[in-house]
Amino acid sequence: MRSFLLGGVAALALLPAPLLAQEAPAAIPDQVEAFPDSGNTIDTVIPSEETGVAAPARTGDAVLDRLNALEAKISALEARNRQLEEEAAATQTRVEKVEVRAARAVQAGPAPTFADVGGNFTFKPRGTFQIDYAGYNRRGAGTYDYNSGTDIRRGRFGFDGTFFKHFKYRIEGEFVKGATNLLDAYVSYGGIKNWVFTVGQQKAPYGLEANTSDAFNSFLERGMANVAFGAVGAERRVGVTAAYQTDKINATVGLFGSGEAVQRNESTPDEGYGVNARVTWDPILDTGKVVHVGVSGFKAAGFPAHSISSLGDRPGSRVDGGRLVSINITGTAPNGGVPTGARNATYLGAESAVVFGPFSVQGEYSKLKVDRYGAAPTVNFDGYYVFASWFLTGESRSFKNGNVDRVKPFSDFAPGGGWGAFEVLARYDVLNLTDGDFQSIGGAAVNRKGQTWTLGLNWYLNPNVKFVANYIRFKGQNSPLVFPAIPAAALNGPNTTAKGDIFGTRLQVDF
Repeated sequence: MRSFLLGGVAALALLPAPLLAQEAPAAIPDQVEAFPDSGNTIDTVIPSEETGVAAPARTGDAVLDRLNALEAKISALEARNRQLEEEAAATQTRVEKVEVRAARAVQAGPAPTFADVGGNFTFKPRGTFQIDYAGYNRRGAGTYDYNSGTDIRRGRFGFDGTFFKHFKYRIEGEFVKGATNLLDAYVSYGGIKNWVFTVGQQKAPYGLEANTSDAFNSFLERGMANVAFGAVGAERRVGVTAAYQTDKINATVGLFGSGEAVQRNESTPDEGYGVNARVTWDPILDTGKVVHVGVSGFKAAGFPAHSISSLGDRPGSRVDGGRLVSINITGTAPNGGVPTGARNATYLGAESAVVFGPFSVQGEYSKLKVDRYGAAPTVNFDGYYVFASWFLTGESRSFKNGNVDRVKPFSDFAPGGGWGAFEVLARYDVLNLTDGDFQSIGGAAVNRKGQTWTLGLNWYLNPNVKFVANYIRFKGQNSPLVFPAIPAAALNGPNTTAKGDIFGTRLQVDF
């Protein structure tokens, strides 16, 4: 049986040999083409020096040589396939690099950002444009004749950028009422984890509304005490700050001189100086849920005798320049000397905010003590505001780095599409410049208290365009807005309170 099987196998092996021998080439070349007449060289055994596949050695057996040739061809095809895959991957990598370069070179947005591929250098324009209208209504006789009309509240343009990755800069100018000022001009370094160091003209650490971007605040104007007291030792000044920042804790301290706009000559004294600090904590900081608390303060000293002569603010709008409440802190020095003003000032403030879905509440309390030159007594003032906000369309106010952040509507305004976001607000605002030791009459302090009640509607067409409407009802005791001016003997008497209403609007674009 075994002999029979071996004989059959030998017969099968020898039977096709002549036929296969007739088809096989006389010699196996370095390349074997499966379809020599097709012109297709894909199915070609590539020489070993190009593919790394060894050419088949001839054995003299036509069947074996044919099989070896086919095996070599398959190996060559596999090698060629690997080569093509590597080339395709390299091409894809080059395409991705070009796309990344293009994306980083110019990143689209309301203001394009220009950058190098490594992200070491960036450049971005920034700006804010606000155009206001206000209509005033006076209530009661003997009240100041307000000026209704329009106003360019802010026109700002500047640049942000980075260089060598960890350094940042900002240069921004402001155009207001025909005057041009340098608003921000500083450079900061953030190469140490959680720390930022800044040098130049910048916002001094001071309160929630003051340190929040003017484009992100909720009303036409900040609270009156915030503005009046900030003019003494905060706002934008030339100085150096160190800030510690995490997602929930932000602490900043700085040493400042005066603002860039101060002009000096040989007849004016040296500028004053001050130390400012602010610490905030957001124990809850999530989308639609925020709890924010903070404290701030400054000590400003070395003022020239006439540098700060009065305090006060306007009633929630800047179209008319009249102050609702104001006080002249310049006194008469003993023996007929030079009138005295503020020598130094100390400020303390507290802030808080709560956001729960579309509803939020925010408030600040401020207290200012002013020491005056000579025998003039120290005076103390305070003020506060509180407001509530509700988004009719369901959005939420957000906070970032201890400040209010930009509102982003769920759907942007578009004809036939979305309507943006709508927010309704109500605020009560007080500036109290009454002091028992200052200009008392018959032992009673002169009441200088300004109050405003504001109803607001904000329409966010998209994250960069906003329309604001405020109805403001105001009252000021012993106010400069009483006309004619109140004689000293009549202070605290009847008809010494200014009252009125304002309907104000604003169209804002910022980027």
